[in-house]
Amino acid sequence: MDNQRRGFPKRCQCGEPVVLKTSTTAKNPGRLFHGCPFGRDGNWYHTFKWTDTSMVEEIEDLIEKVENIDGAAMTLQKGVNACESQIDTLAMETRVHLGVVEKEVEEMKMQLRSLKNIVGFVMVMVLFFMCMY
Repeated sequence: MDNQRRGFPKRCQCGEPVVLKTSTTAKNPGRLFHGCPFGRDGNWYHTFKWTDTSMVEEIEDLIEKVENIDGAAMTLQKGVNACESQIDTLAMETRVHLGVVEKEVEEMKMQLRSLKNIVGFVMVMVLFFMCMY
């Protein structure tokens, strides 16, 4: 059977919704089947399918879908793990760079203080020489 006819039938070829029925034959007493409400014995135009066969096909198709979902979930988890690893690396690099920047800022502050002292000393010297001459 092709994939479009796997699982539980929904509609008959005639367009009618398929219904669940119970077999009353001697060969299959009480066995459930899906069939067209207008289908009769020997009329192969209308839909007829045993429910247990449909159920096995549905389960097989669901198993395949679950396996596909499991594969996709594993791929997604690998991607998430890679992202988390990269985030950890970037966080560590950020901390290192922050330490370097803080150290450079402190050095700049010390240089600024020294520059202020030099400018102050030069100003005092200029005033001193202006007063002397």
